[in-house]
Amino acid sequence: MHTIQLQLDDNLYEEIAQSGIDIKEKFKEFLTDFIDDGYPAITTQEAKRRVSEAVEEYRDGTMKTVSHKEVWSSINEYTKSKSENQI
Repeated sequence: MHTIQLQLDDNLYEEIAQSGIDIKEKFKEFLTDFIDDGYPAITTQEAKRRVSEAVEEYRDGTMKTVSHKEVWSSINEYTKSKSENQI
């Protein structure tokens, strides 16, 4: 793990601190955005919301599931169509 130092004007630091923003967490999110994995970035709050919804759907039986066979069939169709488009 590495440490990065950042200098901010006192006024800016105070403004950020008073607003309740977690500077370290926001800076980590900002740097993570530089690494593009092809998926849009979401906040930690959004990730927690999505996981909570998924857990609730699982518990109340409303979660839509797919079989192992369906997933691999879909993957095979997708990769086949991509490889055909490359020729």
